[in-house]
Amino acid sequence: MSGLFSNDRNRKVSDLLTSTWGNKLDDEIFKIKGRVEPGFVELSVSIEKRDRTFRYAMTFRAMLEENSIGVDEGLALVLDFLGHYLEQYFEADRELYLPLDFQSYEFGDHRVLARGDVTNPQLDEMADEIITRGVPLDDD
Repeated sequence: MSGLFSNDRNRKVSDLLTSTWGNKLDDEIFKIKGRVEPGFVELSVSIEKRDRTFRYAMTFRAMLEENSIGVDEGLALVLDFLGHYLEQYFEADRELYLPLDFQSYEFGDHRVLARGDVTNPQLDEMADEIITRGVPLDDD
């Protein structure tokens, strides 16, 4: 079975995160995308400023065969690990970031792969526009 999580499932995950961690957000929202592929469950979560000046994109993956679990257990595993990580992230005043490339983390009797990236979407779009328009940069 493969495919993207339904909009309803994404919304439920977002609502769960918002009810648990919403008091830690500063004019920000959670964005969720999930998918199931043969062999793994993956959850992509981002914390985004509403003005689009900050995005912390995180991806969590549970390998099903390696962990000897099914899809439902895989989803529960990545959600549990996400909650564990977010607790540490907010306790560390947002200074605890995941690495850019997937790293394996022991979590109970299982392993979860996780990675993260911080970007400024607004600045990225401005840079893309400069490149697209061919606007020359000053020599200074």
